[in-house]
Amino acid sequence: MVKKIEPWFGFTEDKVFGMVMENKDFCKYLLEIIIPDLKIKNIDWLDKQVEINNSERKNKAKEVRLDVLVTDHEGRVFNIEMQTTDQDDIGRRMRYYLSRLDLRYTLNKGKTYRNLKDAFIIFLCNFKPKKDDKFYESYHTYSDQDRSKQLQDGVTKIIINSQVSAEGQSEELKALAKLMNNEPVKLNKHFDYAQRRIKEINEDPETREKIMLYETRMLEREQAAGKAGYEQGMQRGIAKGKQEGLKQGVARGLEQGKVDSAKIILENQLNNGSTLTQATEFVRNLKLISNKELEKIIALYNSHKN
Repeated sequence: MVKKIEPWFGFTEDKVFGMVMENKDFCKYLLEIIIPDLKIKNIDWLDKQVEINNSERKNKAKEVRLDVLVTDHEGRVFNIEMQTTDQDDIGRRMRYYLSRLDLRYTLNKGKTYRNLKDAFIIFLCNFKPKKDDKFYESYHTYSDQDRSKQLQDGVTKIIINSQVSAEGQSEELKALAKLMNNEPVKLNKHFDYAQRRIKEINEDPETREKIMLYETRMLEREQAAGKAGYEQGMQRGIAKGKQEGLKQGVARGLEQGKVDSAKIILENQLNNGSTLTQATEFVRNLKLISNKELEKIIALYNSHKN
């Protein structure tokens, strides 16, 4: 009898990342090796899997679920995210996450903008990089006319991609890359803890079941989004056909409905974490439209993106 091979849930798995990072000592250590100049004394508050919504726009504003949210002894806010799929939208994603943080956490009512807390958005990425990507990149706001002039907005954005060579980086960051790549790390007690915790999670049947249930729910959500997109597109197409008032128009509307469905499903797939290649393959397998029509949609998407 062939023994079933169970999947290994590593550091980059959504739930595992949160469980490892809930240890304040490890979280503080990780921030220290990523931003060593800050000299963080202690973490005053930590939460994971935080959903930030605007109650005034709950039906319109996109929900944000932050992986790890931390403040330190000076009130600085740190958002640490694990990204395993390339949406080609990291910059805009960081912008939106920051806007939600500012709305909820960085400025108390009655305070002036001078009291706005410093914010750090950190993305730990584990996907195929582009040619010019570096292992560690930090971003600030500079003048287009004078690069030596920095706008003091209190915002730092950092992107680390473990799939890029960490040559020239500190031993700690090299160890972080190994941890993200499911490679053994022998460096210090902090990485010993992380690897031990990951092993405990994988060896606990109840925890594994919860992780698998979570991933199943994410898949179901993705499939539900596809179904909703199909139905929405079909209704839109039928409405167009009825407006034309002819059988030919209805038929044409139905065909257009399939195209609209494909567009909506593709967009839903992208919004739920799929790459463009994965989303395209998902739509193609539904066989709603011809490959030629699908290619037109992809071409239109790329033209809008550029």
